[in-house]
Formats: sequence, C-alpha cells, structure tokens
Amino acid sequence: MVPMFALMLLPILTFVGLGVDYSRAYAIKAATQAAMDAALLAGAKDGTTNWATVAQNTFNANTSNLNATFSSATFSLDENRAYLGTVTGTVQTSLLKTSGILGALGINTLDVFASGTVTVKSTSGAYYCVMALNKTAQAALQLTGNASITINAPKCVVQVNSKDLDAVDMVGNAYIKSVDNCFVGGLRKVGNATIAPAPETSCPQIPDPFAAYTRPAVGGCTFNNYKASGNTTITLQPGVYCGGMSFSGPVNVTFSPGLYIVKDGTITESGGSFTGNGVTFFLTGSGAGIQLSGKANWHIVAPATGAMPGFAIFLDPSGPTGNAATSSSLSGQSELYWEGIVYLPGQQVTVSGTAEAFAPSPYTSYIADTLSFVGNGELVINNDTTLTKLPIPTALYVQSGGQVSISK
Repeated sequence: MVPMFALMLLPILTFVGLGVDYSRAYAIKAATQAAMDAALLAGAKDGTTNWATVAQNTFNANTSNLNATFSSATFSLDENRAYLGTVTGTVQTSLLKTSGILGALGINTLDVFASGTVTVKSTSGAYYCVMALNKTAQAALQLTGNASITINAPKCVVQVNSKDLDAVDMVGNAYIKSVDNCFVGGLRKVGNATIAPAPETSCPQIPDPFAAYTRPAVGGCTFNNYKASGNTTITLQPGVYCGGMSFSGPVNVTFSPGLYIVKDGTITESGGSFTGNGVTFFLTGSGAGIQLSGKANWHIVAPATGAMPGFAIFLDPSGPTGNAATSSSLSGQSELYWEGIVYLPGQQVTVSGTAEAFAPSPYTSYIADTLSFVGNGELVINNDTTLTKLPIPTALYVQSGGQVSISK
C-alpha cells in the first residue's frame, strides 16, 4: 500500500507544482500586459519625439515589484503612427525548479510575453502641411529678402521641431501668413518681417510621421543615367532610373502613371515642362535628391492608390547604397504644382531666386529636415482637402487632443 501511495504522490505533486507555478506566471503575465498597455497609453498621450522614453519609464515603474526578469521593452511607431510595444521576460519557478521538490523536472523559469498597440484618432482634423523635422537646427525654417509662405487652408499646421532660440528666422520683408504656426523653439524677426498668427508657445516636438513608412522594393535598373535635352517631347514610363534623371533645355516631358524609382542620383532640370497624373517619385541611394532650376513648370498629381498613395515625392532617409544627399533646391523661376506630399527628410530644401512653389492644388504638404526660402522664393498653399481624391495618411494628422484607444 505504501509503495503504491508513493507512486501516486509524485504525479499529484507534479500537478500541484505545475498549478502553483503556472498560476503565478499567468498572474505576472497579466500584470505585465497591463503595464505594457499603460506604457503605450502614456507614450501616445505624450506624442512627442520623447514618447518612447515616457513609455519605457512607465513600464519600468509598473513592473518594478513583479517577481520577474524582463528584457528591455521595445517601443516603435508603425507607418500609420500607431504606438507599438513588446517585451519578454522570465519568472522563476518554486516547486518545479531543479532544487525544488520536483527538481527532476528541471523547469527553472517560465516565459512571459506582452505586446500592445495604441492608436490616436485625430478629433480636430488638422494635419501638417509644412514641417521642418530637425530638432536642434538654427534657422530650421528660414525666410530672407522678399521670401514668403502664404497658407489659405483651414486645417493646415506649420510645424517647426527645432528647440533652438532661433528656430524660425525671418529677415527683410519676409512674411508668414497661415492658420496655425506651431514652433517648438524661438522666432527671430529682422527688418519688416511679419508673421500671422503669432506662433504657439507650447508646441511639442513631433516624430517624423513617415519614418516607418513601407518603402517599395528596388529592383534592377530600367535606365542608366537617363538624359533628355533640347526642344523635344517625351513620354516616360515607370521604372528604376539608376544614376538619376537629367533634363536640359525646353523639353516637354509627360510621366505616365506609376512609380518612378530614382536610385543613386538626382532629378535635375534647367527648364522645360513636366506633367504627370498618378505619379510618385521615390528617391533612394547615394546622392538622392532634386535640383530644379530655370524656367521650368511642374504639374504632378500623386496616385490615389497603389504602392505609395498620396505621395508625389518620397525620399528614402537611408537608401540601400548610402545616405541621402544633404540638400535639394528649387531655384530660378520654377513654378511647381504638386498635388500630394513632398517628403524630403534629412535634407535642407531651398526655394530661391524667383522660384514659386505654388500649390493651387487642393492638397499639398511639404516635409523636410529644414526649409529655406531665399530672395523672392515663395510657398503658396491653398488646400481644400474636400476637393482631392488623394488619401491623407493617418500619420500626417495632428494627434494632440485626439482619441486614444488600445488595439488588441
């Protein structure tokens, strides 16, 4: 009888051990998930470039008393600017561990895991139509001479992330007229420079809305060092243009609908006429950028669907073969109609001479590292998003005061 009882005792103890240790691990897992949710909510409510630190500190505070060992939690934004977090950890067993009553089982730890997603739905409907991303630059937004920015769009926000005391620099007869000027740092005005309305005084630094945006795959070269010049009419097709695109003289170029990948080079022109409907230029690789000059006219409408809907120009911040070039420029007497987003992160974008980045289109947003308007350079935005067929990416909307929710 006794030997039989002893044989029965081992499985009973095993089940008890499993129950005790797994029950405790489950409770810790539930507490870990609650801590992850709280961390993501705190980060999303912060919504600044410092959000991941806020989330990490919140997570650490809520798990400090748990009997578990965690790896560093990972926090990131997805391409829709949703807030993501994951963490793994281990819980020490008591009855199942090697030195315990059921040591023969050799189970020293049990794994725990938590993940979450928090989204913020804009309640104001406001979005960024001019954005200088650099967090520390002097004169991140610069206007000199007769340069100007005129924005006639009820929900358009001008965002300058730099915390420098001279984050926005206006000299001469420069002026800014907009609906909402959100400057993290200071404003310097010299001469007759004017701005309306006065900038907000408590603006946070906003993360790059498209840092996590899915880039298209870059295949083999369709064209190498493409060039066109003289008084000629050309229709181009989508493809991979290695070494860039170069146009000179009074060329007349039509871009057929689709994705134009410009790899390891720039788009340059010194005059001509350029049109395209349903067109995206994806710039990637070493030296990527745009250099537009002369008496050129551009009329480009981004696609409403496809690989990169809503983008007219998208610069890959870290192309596959090298860092992006440091600057792009629009000079001379260019007139530019871009319906869609012009996204040039990591670059100083200069509009100079008598260049006019005129946007009578119903929807345009300019995003760069820094923006400089020199001489008579002018940016005009007359957005009315009810008249465009293009989607406004979720990541572009202002999240401040938005509706925060947890997605499982």
